[in-house]
Amino acid sequence: MLLTADAERRYIRAIFTALGTSDAEADAMADVLTEADLRGHGSHGLIRVPLNVDLLRTGWCRAQAQPRIAQERGAAALLDGDRALGPYAATLAAREALVRARRSGAAAIGLNHCGHIALAGYYVELIAREGLVGLLFAKSEAHVHPWGGVERQIGTNPIAVAVPTESDPFLLDMSVGATSFGKLREAAIAGRPLPEGWAVDASGAPTTDARAAEAITPVGGAKGHGLGLAVELLGGLLTGVGAGPMRDASGWTQYWGTLVLALDPAVFVDPAWFRQAVSAYLAQVKGSRRAPGFAEILVPGERSYRTRRERLAHGVVIADAVWDEVAKLARELGVAPEQYVDLPAGR
Repeated sequence: MLLTADAERRYIRAIFTALGTSDAEADAMADVLTEADLRGHGSHGLIRVPLNVDLLRTGWCRAQAQPRIAQERGAAALLDGDRALGPYAATLAAREALVRARRSGAAAIGLNHCGHIALAGYYVELIAREGLVGLLFAKSEAHVHPWGGVERQIGTNPIAVAVPTESDPFLLDMSVGATSFGKLREAAIAGRPLPEGWAVDASGAPTTDARAAEAITPVGGAKGHGLGLAVELLGGLLTGVGAGPMRDASGWTQYWGTLVLALDPAVFVDPAWFRQAVSAYLAQVKGSRRAPGFAEILVPGERSYRTRRERLAHGVVIADAVWDEVAKLARELGVAPEQYVDLPAGR
């Protein structure tokens, strides 16, 4: 299925509006999930609609949530998500960090009691496009085994960093796992084999069968294991949501936790000089001698920005299985999927 970005936004917005969300909640869901698909991160795009619908239907998350500052001191604050959908609560946390960092030079916002935040880079990019540096550490559902272990004990736990430049921000958005759970789902749905080193089966043996994957392997071995544990502590325990597996046989047992930081470069250096220096250094890296077999040296965020421009022009491709799953949910809610198949001109 091929959709324009505008059509996908309207479609997602209609689904969550039908579930009783506020305009702001529906807009946040639509913006974040569509941006994921635009940037080539289909594992965090439309495919995440069923998860969030389930969170609302089971009452684990709720529509019309009212996130609030639970406690604060200086430029730091804890935002209680009030069981909000993750993209809505995380957007509020990023904006709160922006406001406080502009006032104080730096800010730290802990977020708890909300659902899956989806595309981690979205929130730090929001901060960087306002001229500040954004950092994010998010405790997510445990799908990663410890280095030397077999059981799921660590979240895929995204880490995101965005730094302003003279054009698009430097944007690092990475999981501590060799892949995300969403990409495992994509591979299983498509019947594609996994790259070696991504996952292990129930016995702990490496597997390339997405359907047999029991746990994701930490990226970089012991280093990813260490980063994952650090995010469990910062995004999970420091925000008060806990660490380790997020649900047991009875269902969900804890919410997602996120730590968002914003830094104003003006506290340290001249902001204009900083943007120029960042841009110059990244250009130097890209212009350095390439290894055999590489046509180009890329920096974090560059590929996703290119993909976004291409898909804005030519449309977003949605896997048939994902489209069918979401369409079934949409029809149950009285939303006609056919109304949102708005293909680009010439397609």
